[in-house]
Amino acid sequence: MFQNSSVFVLAGGINDNKVFRIDVDSDTQTSICKSFSDAVTQLTSGKERIAFDGSYKPDENEYLFIENYQISDDIMNAIRDPLGVDTYKKQASQFPEIKAIFVGERTEKNGSEQFSAAFQRFRKEQYISNKHFNLFYDNNTFFRQKDDGISISDSIDCFYINGELQFGSFYFARQIFDLNGFYRSATDGEVSLFVKNTNVLIEDKESFTAMADSWVRRKIAMINDSKVLEKYSAKEIAQRASDVGVTISTKKNRIVLPCDKKQMKVVLGFLDEEAYRGPFSQTTYLANSKRKLSAD
Repeated sequence: MFQNSSVFVLAGGINDNKVFRIDVDSDTQTSICKSFSDAVTQLTSGKERIAFDGSYKPDENEYLFIENYQISDDIMNAIRDPLGVDTYKKQASQFPEIKAIFVGERTEKNGSEQFSAAFQRFRKEQYISNKHFNLFYDNNTFFRQKDDGISISDSIDCFYINGELQFGSFYFARQIFDLNGFYRSATDGEVSLFVKNTNVLIEDKESFTAMADSWVRRKIAMINDSKVLEKYSAKEIAQRASDVGVTISTKKNRIVLPCDKKQMKVVLGFLDEEAYRGPFSQTTYLANSKRKLSAD
């Protein structure tokens, strides 16, 4: 896989999602492509596929996938015609900010194009700056390399193949691609309506709205979709919470959402069915993800 593929940069920042080609010697190109190909095998081989829905964190023997995902035309055009892509170099005395490194290949099947590409998110520590003393070892001596450079690791974070995006961590994958359209997250309007919900009591509405990060917004969206606050009274919810060792207070037939963010997340997690009691230890846990078991 990826034999003779060029090595590309997906740039962010000012050059948002612009693709550049990294000019490297043939031995380096071969080594990077082999490393990325091996990383694809490590990411997916022998592991269970789990459809991504925004609520499940995979184990080491699992990976997530999104069907019908479309990579950008710039990425596909770069894979089609690497020599038609600008090389990665300084622009106005600065290198464009790197979002990811990738390699890819194009094939044809039944007259239709098929693409595959492996992506590695790029971290700040992968830049090699000439401001530092970068020492390299050769012939029993360390010598200083004074030029700018980058470091490429032997792992990948995403693999795209024929309309499917595969990854092990949503957190890392979204640093490369915009995945907001593939999971439910409450909009500002939904957060505002949740704050006004007559079944929930939030004493400091402004503070709650300010602390409504992506995790809280996903919980609000899932709670809204499940209609748990409509199906069950505050008293029933508090009782069910007590059954698994979670304390939920009620006031005037409303669920009290604590001001403390940690406790607030416990309540929201319970409402999204992420709290459970261990069958043997009887200890209460709050899961960091969930996955529905099939009926069979």
